[in-house]
Amino acid sequence: MLKEVHRYHVHLELISGMHITGSDNTFDIGGADSQVIKNPLTGEPYIPGSSLKGKLRSLLDYRYGSLVGEGNKKDYKVTNGEHQPLLCLFEPVDGYTPMVTRGIFRDLRLTDDAKALLNRILGEGVYTEIKAENTINRFQGKAANPRFIERVPAGASFDGEIDILEFDGDPYEKIYQYLEEAIEMLNHHFIGGSGSRGYGQVRVTIKEMESVRHE
Repeated sequence: MLKEVHRYHVHLELISGMHITGSDNTFDIGGADSQVIKNPLTGEPYIPGSSLKGKLRSLLDYRYGSLVGEGNKKDYKVTNGEHQPLLCLFEPVDGYTPMVTRGIFRDLRLTDDAKALLNRILGEGVYTEIKAENTINRFQGKAANPRFIERVPAGASFDGEIDILEFDGDPYEKIYQYLEEAIEMLNHHFIGGSGSRGYGQVRVTIKEMESVRHE
């Protein structure tokens, strides 16, 4: 039986520019070769809940998982039953009744303060920057293959929510501990693409907004 729903507010601030790939169905002369994902109704960038969920899961896999698979299909996976509370945050798990995912990861939306800041600096209705990049030929010392990457600039911030469903018998405190640990790891990693080139450094905080009991 569903016992309680815990809702956490997530606040994410960009320390460096972020690129989460969106649709590249259109190409404008002088535009970006790779665009960020945007709300098609408003043109505002956002962080999909799936991107946040996948990143947090990957970070916990790195810490608690083992390298499994063969050849190019090797990856880190959590297989130790001790860490089932971690797994049930992201997927249905045997032994947890009912077999449903405990974590619900909402999209993170651009904050009103960030919209005002970006519009003031970049222009009304503009929320992104275009960063030029090159591949360097290390033997010739020359730049080649220039490309233009769209990013959400450093200083922008996003708000969203994560819900955790607590059913009778769930080790809720342990489940939340894994979430908190993953958020802290994210603060020392990155979100989106090109993290090794400095993209996607973030500062993330979470705090409980409300808890709704079901009795």
